[in-house]
Amino acid sequence: MELFKYIVKFIYRIRWWMVLFPCMAGIIAWFLTRNLEKTYDVKTTIFTGIISGYNVDATDTRNATVHMSNLMNIITTERTLKIVSLKLLARCLVYGDAERNTSYISAIHYQQLVSGIPRELQALIDKQNEEKTYHNLVAFERPSINNFIYQLLNYTHPYFSVPLLSQHIKVARLGNSDMIEIAYSTNDPGIAYNTLEILNEEFVKQYHELRYGETDNVIKFFQEELARLGKMLTAAEDSLIEYNIENRIINYGEQTKQVASMDAAYRMMDNDLLVNYSTSKALIDFYEYKLGDVAKLIRTNNEFMDKLHQMSQLNTQISTMEVTPDEKNRKKLEEQKNILSNAEQNINDLALRLSAEAASTNNVSYETLISQWLDQIVLAEKTKAQMEARDIMRENLNEDFLYFSPIGATLGRKERHISFVESNYMSTMGALNAAILRQKNLEMTSASLKIMNPPLFPLTSSPTNARMIILASILGTLLFIIGYFLIIEILDRTLRDKIRTERITGGTVIGAYPKESKLRYRRYNKAINEMAVKQLSTALLPYLSVQKQRVINLLSTEEKDGKTHVARLIEEYWSSIGLNVRRITYDEDFLSEDSQYVQANNLKELCPDLEEDEILLIEHPVLKSNPLPPALLNEASINLLVVRANRTWKNTDQAMYEHLLQVKQKEVPVLFYLTQADRNTVEDFTGQLPPYTNFKNLEYRLFQLGLTAIEHKRK
Repeated sequence: MELFKYIVKFIYRIRWWMVLFPCMAGIIAWFLTRNLEKTYDVKTTIFTGIISGYNVDATDTRNATVHMSNLMNIITTERTLKIVSLKLLARCLVYGDAERNTSYISAIHYQQLVSGIPRELQALIDKQNEEKTYHNLVAFERPSINNFIYQLLNYTHPYFSVPLLSQHIKVARLGNSDMIEIAYSTNDPGIAYNTLEILNEEFVKQYHELRYGETDNVIKFFQEELARLGKMLTAAEDSLIEYNIENRIINYGEQTKQVASMDAAYRMMDNDLLVNYSTSKALIDFYEYKLGDVAKLIRTNNEFMDKLHQMSQLNTQISTMEVTPDEKNRKKLEEQKNILSNAEQNINDLALRLSAEAASTNNVSYETLISQWLDQIVLAEKTKAQMEARDIMRENLNEDFLYFSPIGATLGRKERHISFVESNYMSTMGALNAAILRQKNLEMTSASLKIMNPPLFPLTSSPTNARMIILASILGTLLFIIGYFLIIEILDRTLRDKIRTERITGGTVIGAYPKESKLRYRRYNKAINEMAVKQLSTALLPYLSVQKQRVINLLSTEEKDGKTHVARLIEEYWSSIGLNVRRITYDEDFLSEDSQYVQANNLKELCPDLEEDEILLIEHPVLKSNPLPPALLNEASINLLVVRANRTWKNTDQAMYEHLLQVKQKEVPVLFYLTQADRNTVEDFTGQLPPYTNFKNLEYRLFQLGLTAIEHKRK
């Protein structure tokens, strides 16, 4: 609570500083800001449809936030703003008027713009064609420090500088919606309006070019690659067809399967024929052994051998025809088989006839053995003929193997090539379809870019910051004043009041005596002084016990602290109320440098005639240049250290005060009394001082935090 009171008093003490200087700062700020340029704000809202719009590409939906960021960044890119600046410059040069304000640029700003244009650039301005003027400006611009357009775009022109445009154009997404807001502020309403109007057209165009340009190039590449692969695939398939026709391949797998099955069948047939032939040869040898000379007789017969040879030829022809069947030779095959049957019958009849002749000679019948022997001879000849025919077919089959083997490898290579080209063709077609799908998706998203709120020409300017500047200057000055005095309050070692004195010194203050008022309250000086003396008397009397000698030591650490004046006032006041008071002072009643004073062991040595009921006021010399006898310090009822409130409490003062504390006895107090104090400090001890006006009563009540108190009026 004491701290709060101290803060209130601190603020009240610097009240005029807190009023005058902020008011002066506010007046200066008003004077400097009275002619601030007006600013015109223009906004436009664009619906993108990137987040909530229909999207045929699922991956594109996941990148919606990235697309939104890209779209917002395109608006403030250097390329977009450069085009906007050039088109705005062309529009202002074509439609601007130096005599009147237009919806494109004000007259004064047009005059400033035209005044700096060089002659060679003025010749490029076509007042009838804005588009032609723009292209002329683009052609005129060169990256040179001497080029006017280059300087205009890259220096600090408020309307056409690309760096300044990127700073002043604000792009923001409205919450989590699909809408973005573009805002721009400048001191010319026409410039602000036309800048956003051109920007709306240009950034959509840039967005389309960036997104479509990439996709169109990809689609063109895939189309060319697809055409090339299609030609390769057609050529590879045509080559395979020609190769199949050339080599009479219908179905290579089935054809080779047939050759392999024929080879297996022929192998089995060869084994069977070889077995049959070997068996027949063994049986022939067996029957010839049984027949003996009869078999030799028959074999040596020329007619038998001719018929056997004829039958062998017929078997060979029949076997050949059977191996290579032909519809044309079927009839001939039947005829040959009939001839063979007749030949077999004839040779059988011949053999029987020859064996019958031999049997008539030997009286032995060989008919059965001859028949069996002939059957085996016929079978052997037939088997031999079939084996010869199979050899022919084996040669043909081997030729087929030699024919089909390289064809298989070639067909495999051609089919692998076709498969490779076909897979590339299909993958390229898939990539082309994906690119076309993305292009359609871009068409859908780009088509959804709609200007919901087009920019409007501003008719009134936006409020300036003059009020905020004035208010900020007042508040800033106020805070500076408070901070400045607060720093002084913390660092300053001037005693000034009770709280500061007790904080700085560590002692106790029992009262304060006011300094004389020169102007406002000078007629109340006497009453105020009387109140201060009465308060000091009231504070001192409790320390004066009747059981021992009543002595008050008046001390000071420096000259002119007012202890003589205080001692005289106390003496006069106590004498006026009937108290027996004696005041003794140095250099009058005793010498400060006398050994009697310096080495005094008791009060009797200093004042031998002191009566028991007297109150003795001893005014001691300044402590910093004269020692104080410890006996006199400890025999006193109270030691009153008088200091001026308006002086600095130095380290030497603190050292002397601490020395007093060390020398004195515990029960003997050393208290501070302030002189030359202000009214507020004195009122902390005496209560409210005159005059007792309504304002003063309210002021005092507020200082004492009597916010709701009701006080009796003083008469």
